[in-house]
Amino acid sequence: MLYRASAGINSLESLAAMDSPLHRVHPMAKLLTTLAYVFAVVSFPSQNVSGLTPFFFYPALAMPLASVPYRPLTRRLFAALPFALMGGIGSLISARETAFTLGSVPVTYGMLSFTSIMLKTFFLVFAVLILIATTPFTELVHQLAHLGIPPVVCLQFSMTYRYLSVLLLEASAMLTAYSLRSPGQNGVKMKDMGSFLGQLILRSFDRAGNVYRAMQCRGFQGVYWSSKNKNPRGGDVIYIALFLSVLLFLRFFNLSRFIGELVRQ
Repeated sequence: MLYRASAGINSLESLAAMDSPLHRVHPMAKLLTTLAYVFAVVSFPSQNVSGLTPFFFYPALAMPLASVPYRPLTRRLFAALPFALMGGIGSLISARETAFTLGSVPVTYGMLSFTSIMLKTFFLVFAVLILIATTPFTELVHQLAHLGIPPVVCLQFSMTYRYLSVLLLEASAMLTAYSLRSPGQNGVKMKDMGSFLGQLILRSFDRAGNVYRAMQCRGFQGVYWSSKNKNPRGGDVIYIALFLSVLLFLRFFNLSRFIGELVRQ
């Protein structure tokens, strides 16, 4: 399982190295539009489902445009669903007042909140995954530094992401050694968990020291420098302008309700 998690991180790196129209957009343009998309989705009231629905346009258009497969991103979406379900179920229980009736079926405010939470989770997770799958993580950190994020925070982001796979592989090797010494045992026994985690921390400290010394030998001075320092082009500015225009339109004009009224007429 730990090996599969490490392979999943590397698969996002391989997706970010692909070539597509969306991959070629400047990282700053993709970062700014993703942040704007996240803020627009989060800003909707908890029971405004009709206003949220048109925001499906971004994953529906971006994934084919970037040639990103659905399966790797969908698997990562499932990791966030349990948390969204817990919040949605709480809304179902606490808000039982009827908002309107759909035919003969009463629709409560809790149902609207549940649907809104699930939609927001879907949109936000996919927006972030599309950003990571189309932009190398080092470039994202470089752009965060340009936005004024403190260098030490950018370094923590970069180091955590870069060496999380190393920690997972270290834990996987320890788990394999434990399984060989305990045949037939499924996982780590609770009485051995403290020793297992303690050894993992000690080995992590040792590996971190070796990695840091190797980085110093290669000239590392506390800052990651990107090899690609391109300036935004005219097409990137047009991309930002069009994206923000669509966001503003969908945020302040309820397209779903307008289409529904046209159909009823």
